[in-house]
Amino acid sequence: MGLFDKIFGSDKIRVQFIDNSTGETIGVSDMMPDQLPETFSVPTTLHVQEKEWSVDEAIPEHSAHFIKTKKLVLKLRKIEKINLQDVLFTLPTISNEIPVTGGKCLHNDFEISIHEDDWRQREFLKTSSFPLIDIEVAKIKDVWENDSKKVDDKFTAFTKCHVRSTIGEPALSIDFGELKKLLNVKKIGCLKINDDFVLNSFSLQTQDTTYYGTQTNGQVDQLCIANWNEKTGSEIRRITNHFTLVFVNWYDCEILTS
Repeated sequence: MGLFDKIFGSDKIRVQFIDNSTGETIGVSDMMPDQLPETFSVPTTLHVQEKEWSVDEAIPEHSAHFIKTKKLVLKLRKIEKINLQDVLFTLPTISNEIPVTGGKCLHNDFEISIHEDDWRQREFLKTSSFPLIDIEVAKIKDVWENDSKKVDDKFTAFTKCHVRSTIGEPALSIDFGELKKLLNVKKIGCLKINDDFVLNSFSLQTQDTTYYGTQTNGQVDQLCIANWNEKTGSEIRRITNHFTLVFVNWYDCEILTS
């Protein structure tokens, strides 16, 4: 400390940097207040010893305190960068459109929950959706052929995931009462994604299949399948024939027409 600092004091803050994973001090530095943020109550990253660190804890947290004490302890955690080539996806494709959530459940007989990545993975579309369906399917097949990786006998992962941005919203506009009658369902449930109700959603259950979708003023806008078995095919054909629709299983690139 110089003579000036001994007489008048120093404005510098003595900062101790600690690796929070080991508890070891990785450095000590005297810093001016304007080199430090006003508070560490928000996520903060620092560049220390040629590496990027995130601040797990600051003692004290606010500048008003460490300016007064002239001391600051920062407990840091090294930021590990991920090689994108090592990232694997569980699905070859996901929908570009995200459903609106919020509000109350319209139908209370039961509820089903799906992950957001499963939204519209098996869906009914208008026949006018061709050739957009073919465009999307071609891109998904390319992921299967060039970006798939067999993890074990039961699981395939993907180094690339195609986002279906070409197909757009289904806008089916089929009668909800007619659909219920066709499937002979008595109970109507609702749909959750990530624990939130999907706005204007419904779900229907038959002996073999669980359906979900959205409706507006008694008209079904979207119709998808959440759970199915080998007997579901007859129900799919009944729906596609009755309403002149196309069924697409995007994951396996399967298309069923009326």
